[in-house]
Amino acid sequence: MMSLAETSLWAVVKRQYMFKLQSYANLFVSLVIVQLIALLFTLGGMSGTSSMCSDNMCVVVKSYSGTGIFIFTALSIAVSSFVLALPLYRNIDFSFVTNRLSSNLANIGFLITVSIAGGVTATLGSILLRNILYYTGESGTILSLNFQVEPGELLSSLGVAILYLILLSAAGYFAGVLTQLHRSLYVLLPALLLGIFFYESANEHIRIFRRLDFFTLESSPIFFFLKIMIGAALLWIGAILLSDRTEVR
Repeated sequence: MMSLAETSLWAVVKRQYMFKLQSYANLFVSLVIVQLIALLFTLGGMSGTSSMCSDNMCVVVKSYSGTGIFIFTALSIAVSSFVLALPLYRNIDFSFVTNRLSSNLANIGFLITVSIAGGVTATLGSILLRNILYYTGESGTILSLNFQVEPGELLSSLGVAILYLILLSAAGYFAGVLTQLHRSLYVLLPALLLGIFFYESANEHIRIFRRLDFFTLESSPIFFFLKIMIGAALLWIGAILLSDRTEVR
């Protein structure tokens, strides 16, 4: 039996997107938990320590950074993006009147939302780290240089974090769709990435992962934004095209 009612693609995407926000709310909770764990690790030992002693005095310098919080956030979002492309989650969409395009677009919208939320909480987590160290610093002295964050610097850090997380979510989603082409890719893809990483580490003239400098060493905010968004868009387009080659449900 066929329905005579016409359904707009964007109406279906919006309905699926709202469904994912409600159904996958646990991903936001797990993201916050991961960030809290990263904060505890940072306070408990993920810091650099150096000491300098003279005849009558010994100075111990401990440095703390919110980088660990961002790294944990990035790994969490990359894994969540990969899992979202797996059949267990992907086939849920077919309880709606839908196709692979609307399903992918809804997933992309959801991942952008998660990336924005992750970027905001990771950046604020770094501020929380500074406040915890300030009020629980015992008898130590906190250097004022770079301790206080100006509003402009905070906003730029927030924007950079969100953009990087969007790119990582696109890469994770693309990898998840790619592994659906053949089950052997579940093993071959991680093995290939690890092999390239170790081979590049042992050979300085090999530049494969170092090509990521294309994204990390850009000094212009406009070009940085364009590079990240174009890179993420290409990964998403690749995921959409690859998903058309997977089995039809």
